[in-house]
Amino acid sequence: MTHEELLQEKLDELQKSYDLVVDHFDKMSEGYQESLLLYDKLEEKCNELKETNVQLDIARQRAEDASRMKTIFIQQISHEIRTPLNILSGFTQVVTTPGMELDDDTKADINRQITENTNRITRLVNKMLELSDASSMAVIERDEQVPAVQIVAEATEDSGIATAEHLTFDIQLSAEAETAILTTNQRAAVRALTLILDNARKFTKPAEALARQEEQSDKKRATLQADVTDGFVRFVVEDTGIGVPQEESESIFEEFVQLDEYYDGTGIGLTVARSLARRMGGDVVLDQSYTQGARFIMTLPI
Repeated sequence: MTHEELLQEKLDELQKSYDLVVDHFDKMSEGYQESLLLYDKLEEKCNELKETNVQLDIARQRAEDASRMKTIFIQQISHEIRTPLNILSGFTQVVTTPGMELDDDTKADINRQITENTNRITRLVNKMLELSDASSMAVIERDEQVPAVQIVAEATEDSGIATAEHLTFDIQLSAEAETAILTTNQRAAVRALTLILDNARKFTKPAEALARQEEQSDKKRATLQADVTDGFVRFVVEDTGIGVPQEESESIFEEFVQLDEYYDGTGIGLTVARSLARRMGGDVVLDQSYTQGARFIMTLPI
């Protein structure tokens, strides 16, 4: 074998070795790419699991909050019912005591307090019944022709906001609202607006638990405005009360939520109001742009 042939043989062997190395490198590269893809998939799954765990933590927290709120609600209802029952029981013992003589003023006062506390229990029972219906998705029949001014008048009277001594109340109706006729459910529409007005009345007044420590130097203000826009009547209830933090703008519509434990209440009024409005094709929202208290907007279709 000549020198050239030996050299060619060595070159051929080197070429084979090189080809083997290249092939091995290519396989290693493919394996590396597969490993990268697998790593990316595992990382994606890990992120999904982290997100799932976050959502589970949020759901758990909400469940715990709901359970706590329900417990508070039951305690509040028990207190709210026990107080008028004790009053009724006390007056019953007085008026049924043998030989007990009462003057006319005392009798009138007893009659007034019995009526007030009986109505108080009735309202509580009605609220509990409304709450049981609040989660319903059933559409409320809109088969009555009701003037917007009538809804305003009845809700104002039912809420008692116009006679509240701690605030000044004003009604402002646009020309369109004064003549607007809604195809709606009168009872449900009045009730929803009553609950919103009741919320304004309640949270413009100093909390009973702090009444001795707080001096209200000037009267608070509440207004009920009504106008017509895009086929809806807007009922806007605005007050200068304690307001609602932006981060709580939706949670206040959940069952049993009360942002201030010093205020009396059951935490279901806004829940019921929104449920009623939505089931009639409208809505209740909090206007977050208003910062001097709270402004709730209820819309109902004409």
